[in-house]
Amino acid sequence: MDVVEGREKDVPLEGREPRPALVPRLERVESFSVITEISVKNIALIESATLRFAPGLNAITGETGAGKTLLATGLQLLLGGRARAESVRKGSGRATVEGAFSLPQESRQMILADALGELAEDLSEELEDAEEIVLRRTVSEEGRSRCYVNGVTVPVRALASLGERLVSYHGQRDQARLTDPNEQLAILDGFLTEEEREAREDLRETFREVRRLRAELESILTGAEAREREVDFLRFQVSELEAAAFSAEELEELTRERDRLRNVTALMDAVSGATSALSSEALSDFSGGALEAVGGATRDLQSASAHDAALAPLAERLAAASAELEDVVYELRAYAASLEADPTRLDEVEDRLAGFRALQRKYGEDPAAYLEEARTRLARTENVEGETADLERRIREGEERLEELTRRLTAARERAARILSERVQQNLAGLNLGSTVFRARLEKSSEGPGPLGAERVEFVIRPNPGEPELPVRRFASGGELSRVMLAVRLAQEALEPGATYIFDEVDAGIGGETATAVGAKLKELGKRNQVLTITHLPQIASEADAHVVVEKGESEGRTTTRIRAVSGEERRRELARMLSGRIDDASLAHASELLVGGG
Repeated sequence: MDVVEGREKDVPLEGREPRPALVPRLERVESFSVITEISVKNIALIESATLRFAPGLNAITGETGAGKTLLATGLQLLLGGRARAESVRKGSGRATVEGAFSLPQESRQMILADALGELAEDLSEELEDAEEIVLRRTVSEEGRSRCYVNGVTVPVRALASLGERLVSYHGQRDQARLTDPNEQLAILDGFLTEEEREAREDLRETFREVRRLRAELESILTGAEAREREVDFLRFQVSELEAAAFSAEELEELTRERDRLRNVTALMDAVSGATSALSSEALSDFSGGALEAVGGATRDLQSASAHDAALAPLAERLAAASAELEDVVYELRAYAASLEADPTRLDEVEDRLAGFRALQRKYGEDPAAYLEEARTRLARTENVEGETADLERRIREGEERLEELTRRLTAARERAARILSERVQQNLAGLNLGSTVFRARLEKSSEGPGPLGAERVEFVIRPNPGEPELPVRRFASGGELSRVMLAVRLAQEALEPGATYIFDEVDAGIGGETATAVGAKLKELGKRNQVLTITHLPQIASEADAHVVVEKGESEGRTTTRIRAVSGEERRRELARMLSGRIDDASLAHASELLVGGG
């Protein structure tokens, strides 16, 4: 692990697009993702620092109050944690944290797709040729936050999603979370197979559907009185509309008939005048009217066309006009014969039209369409018994499905509980808690079967042989609880292959041989995954492949936190300080022994 300070004087964190290589390439290529570098600027007392991490176990140490927690704050921000204005160094305007991750090529696309979803396609151009995935987040003094992936702005949830896929963060608060029944159930369900998880989701959806059907049935059964009122009203509407026999075609025909009856005298006069003009005295020069005149003209042109063929088409047109006029006269005479003043029929038509107009005001422009809708609603409302029977059938089928899925999930959780208990038990032995018995105990839920199944899980431990089992939530020893939590997280490690593990002082309350055992366990984990641990125990720090020290100092009248990598003699002196609080021959000798044993 290497540390570079004063970063803002060399290459500013903001505005670096495209981003230059942050660190030299790692000497050994790992099959899991690693954090290659984290840069922190203006996080509380940290003015500027850059940490370059190695694969394996990386230890971060320092005196109490030196600023290790501030470094953890920066890491949490980078992983999508809550942005707080108070974390920004006063007067700086903005805090920035940036992390570079190296991902194995064989799992790179899968990791990005799983974490980012469709957003991964939007970032494909920026990520295609990039050797590293770079997460960056800025927080203003007002608390406003912006997030970036390889220089592209993304929502904070995208940063958090990708961070969760790359990093598994564990802090002291995990001890409290470990006592939460919901967290315990989530841990247990992490050991289900894919098929078993699908059954769990199917159970959740089936439960919701059955609950919806029950509510619908309850609504029907409790709304009987209102339903009867609706049935009576619909029956009245259907009866009224069926009796009226409304028809848009009849409405149109009645409107035409009314207009004809209202104007029968004017129509007779118009038809009589037209007929006379076409057939007789309207034309004084032709006693036969227009028909005779056109007929004479036709005969004259037909005769003349014998001498000039150019007149033949005109003669044909006049002949056609004569035939058309004869037809018009015939139809006018027939129409005139049909006209009759009938006040009684006019009253009948007016009454019928008035009734239709009243229906339109009441039921809309198309009462016939309303009638069909009312019939449908009436049939559905009257068929409540059939609908009730159908709902009851679907509820029974859903309940049977729930029983089946609940049994399957219970059996799956019993299998998962055995696996989890065995793995945690093995880890406890390696953490100097070999006599402590851990068990993931399944208990029937007091509320009965629900969307999460029929059981709850309780993590219980028996600290010593002959003592009763105690729920983890009632366990008082902070040191032992820390190791139980670590043992559970290590059991989960197989479910999170490739993630970088960050442990933030999870070793609180332990020491001596137990601390040595915890350090060995973290060292072992570091062989398969990159591990960063913020620790106050020299036994753990001595096991690290790389070591960083956080120190508090003063610069230009302001308190600052300084971060530096240590190795060789500097590392030995830091371990001596951690051992006794002072650096002397005895503590240095002890530190040397630790380094020989751990390094």
